Amino acid sequence: MEWSNKIKLVFFLLSFIICLMLAQYAEGLNRIDSSTVKSVSILIPKDGGAIMKNIASVLSSRIKERSEVKVKVGGEGELKIVLNLKPGIGLEGFKISDAGHNIIQITGNDARGVFYGVGKFLRASTYNRNGFTPGKWRGTSIPQKSIRGIYLATHFFNYYQNAPVEEVERYIEDLALWGYNTFMFWYDMHHFNGFDDPEAISFRARMKQLAQAVRKIDLGVGFMVVGNEGYANSPIELRAVPGGSRGGDYPQEICPNKVGGLDYILQTKGDFFNWCQDINPEYICIWPYDQGGCGSVNCQPWGSNGFIKCASNISRMAKEKLPGVKIIFSTWHFDSVEWKGLVDHISLEAKWIDIIMAEKINSKYKGIFSSVPDDIPIVGFPEISMYNTFPWGGFGATPLPNHLLKQWNKVEDKLSGGFPYSEGIFDDINKVIFAGLYWDSKTPVEKTLKEYIAYEYSHKAIDSILKVIKILEQNHHYRWWPGELEDVKLTMDWFPSKGSKSQADPGAEEAFYLVKQADAKMPKWARKSWRWRIFYIRAMLDAELKANGGSPNEACIEGFKELMKLYHVSEKTDPVVKPPIALFK
Repeated sequence: MEWSNKIKLVFFLLSFIICLMLAQYAEGLNRIDSSTVKSVSILIPKDGGAIMKNIASVLSSRIKERSEVKVKVGGEGELKIVLNLKPGIGLEGFKISDAGHNIIQITGNDARGVFYGVGKFLRASTYNRNGFTPGKWRGTSIPQKSIRGIYLATHFFNYYQNAPVEEVERYIEDLALWGYNTFMFWYDMHHFNGFDDPEAISFRARMKQLAQAVRKIDLGVGFMVVGNEGYANSPIELRAVPGGSRGGDYPQEICPNKVGGLDYILQTKGDFFNWCQDINPEYICIWPYDQGGCGSVNCQPWGSNGFIKCASNISRMAKEKLPGVKIIFSTWHFDSVEWKGLVDHISLEAKWIDIIMAEKINSKYKGIFSSVPDDIPIVGFPEISMYNTFPWGGFGATPLPNHLLKQWNKVEDKLSGGFPYSEGIFDDINKVIFAGLYWDSKTPVEKTLKEYIAYEYSHKAIDSILKVIKILEQNHHYRWWPGELEDVKLTMDWFPSKGSKSQADPGAEEAFYLVKQADAKMPKWARKSWRWRIFYIRAMLDAELKANGGSPNEACIEGFKELMKLYHVSEKTDPVVKPPIALFK
């Protein structure tokens, strides 16, 4: 054979092999996994009751929303998911196992365990137009921390106060799927002219709806009350003496040592406890500062004097009106003198305190100290919304994995759990990070992030979005531009980012490029979700503000407008929790 013919033959064979490989690759792109199904049946115990039906409903809705799959409770399906209760796994724990061909069993030690198992199963699974592919994770998982709460600050006409109740209910379910077992709300009294103010009545009705959403999936409810908070129309002669507050300070607060002051406090708290009796809350958390406090001689030092007077009386009344409730005593912004006073008080009498809330804030207010009074459990109150940013959520998503892990490492060994502080949905990734740490403090944060990205965005974007998160956290800082921001008036004439200088923001362009690439490849349900939009907008704002010398251009204004809609900003929304432009400019 001539060399030319040999060369032609080799070329032909190589071409054939390449074409074959390309065909196999193309087939692989369209191939349906052998375990991919188009119909799912969910089976629950006959005596499961309403709670198990509600859990099955959540599982069904999440699968249907993300894939073109028929899902029903009961009956037949290509895949059967069996929800079971079997005590002995460990409190709130679950087990996922195979129970035959195309039969997956999610067994919970209790109803909460079943729900958390459903969450793990959903996050391990994949969704596409071809169908639903069940996750392959199998095993047993038991939570490490017993109190895995989240505090949703229902005030300032923020997302939690303004968004449609159904939307917030859905968000509560989403957070619970990650392992949270308690949701705490705040009846912020200073907005209203008394218990019977129509706006107060409407607000309580909303809180009751949210509490009922929590109860539907058998989780716990808590309420925050400020030790000496008053209504907007509180008697002027009973109000607190200025100079005793730390952080937020409102004139409606009450001095418990003025004649009639403590009676007013107990009357208003008693009205609230009567109202929430049918909710049967697990916890009442009594709060000292920000807001709260009194500067009178008889109340100082507030944390170990006037506040204890308020809190001890509020606790006794709460325990009488709400049998079984546990009292969380917050030490937020306590200094060493107040902490010592608390320890001395507890050594004499501690029956009215069930749990202490403490968190290291800064060098002045230590928060957690080396000695834990009388072995009372301690829970944290990590700040996940406001760190180095203002307005809170004003620039979109605020992922802070490294910062939160450092914060956690300082206190983890002292805590039975905690209640991260949230002002809206922009800190969603941070909530999930703490859910993971509360469930298992040894699980790497990056592992939790990968699970989040795969489930909420796309499993194909894990590496690139991890890189973006690192860049966003690196470039997380206060922003300021002269002009319009100088005219924004806040309740307490406070604008912490005022005068901040532009920073280099290295990698902002790359982060936005990676986000745009991921956006083009995402499934429609993920690309249009609020979680992705607030993340996308944050990357865009970082890049555009950098390119524009730190001031917003038209692209930024459009991003701010979209954030306003996602946050349900209204005319009443406080500037601290909305993007930094005029309302829908």
